[in-house]
Amino acid sequence: MKVRCTANHLRFRLRKSDVEELSSRQSVRETIHVAPGQSLAFELAIAPAEVAAPSFLEGLLRIALPAAAARHWIETEEVGIELQHRLDNGDVLDILIEKDFPCKHQPQEDKGDTFQELAKKH
Repeated sequence: MKVRCTANHLRFRLRKSDVEELSSRQSVRETIHVAPGQSLAFELAIAPAEVAAPSFLEGLLRIALPAAAARHWIETEEVGIELQHRLDNGDVLDILIEKDFPCKHQPQEDKGDTFQELAKKH
């Protein structure tokens, strides 16, 4: 899973294996070890919710995905899910979850775990 963070915007790009894990285990996680004994983890989890519910606790940023939207995205050729979460201070956290396409600028990349077939359609 690739994660990009910019001002109140989170973008997750999932490889085929990530999507399969999300489907079978109901969650997928990526962990970055930043210092001895310290890490930052990102998790997408399918939850019985109607809206996205992010949480952050002990270095884990967890996004609870609405089950219906997640299932539709997993089972179809839909490329992305766009979600918004209103924060207590009135700001909005934008969340974009996408199926990962092969990188055109990295020809050495292993493209077998990307959604090459969808990239050709878009």
